This record gives sequence, C-alpha cells and structure tokens, in this order.
Amino acid sequence: MSIENIKFGLGSIKPLPKQLEPLKNEPKTEEKKGSFVEMFKQAIKDVNDLQIGADKKIEGLMLEKPGISAHDAMIALEKASIAFQMMTQIRRQITRAYEEVMRTQV
Repeated sequence: MSIENIKFGLGSIKPLPKQLEPLKNEPKTEEKKGSFVEMFKQAIKDVNDLQIGADKKIEGLMLEKPGISAHDAMIALEKASIAFQMMTQIRRQITRAYEEVMRTQV
C-alpha cells in the first residue's frame, strides 16, 4: 500500500462536531459549588414535591376536576413511588457506609 492511498483515505474522515468536544469553560470538580448535604436536601425536596403532586392529582381525580385523568394520576403516583423507593435505598446505603466507617479501628 502506498502513502498516497493512506492520504486519500484520511481525507474522507470528517472532524468531530463541536458538540462532542469537551466543554472548555466547564468548571473543574474542585470549583463546582454545593456540597453533598445540599444535593441530598434538594433530592429530598424533589421527592416530597413529587409526592405532593401525586396527592393533588389523585385529589383532583376524586373530585372530578377537569383536565385530570386516571392515567395522569397513576403516572404521578408511580413517579412518586419510585422516587421514594430510590431515596430509601440511598438512605440505607449511606447508613451502611456510615456504620462501616464507625466500625473501623484507628
């Protein structure tokens, strides 16, 4: 195979689009704001908001408010349920990790 054939093959390769390049202005992990505690508080608030929204949809369904269907209420209820189950699992894992750290001897 000659070098000319290789150059011809390389000419057909297109450069990557700008969307695939890493963001140069993205802050490094040390520079990012917020802590684990703040992130966890926000996650708990989001789960609570999902549960409140599901309650309102079910209440609207029972009171036959216009625009609320059984389908919407069930979807909201399942979203809230899954989010709550996930939050419970995360809490359980954090508790286990804390207990394991406390068991380690110094």
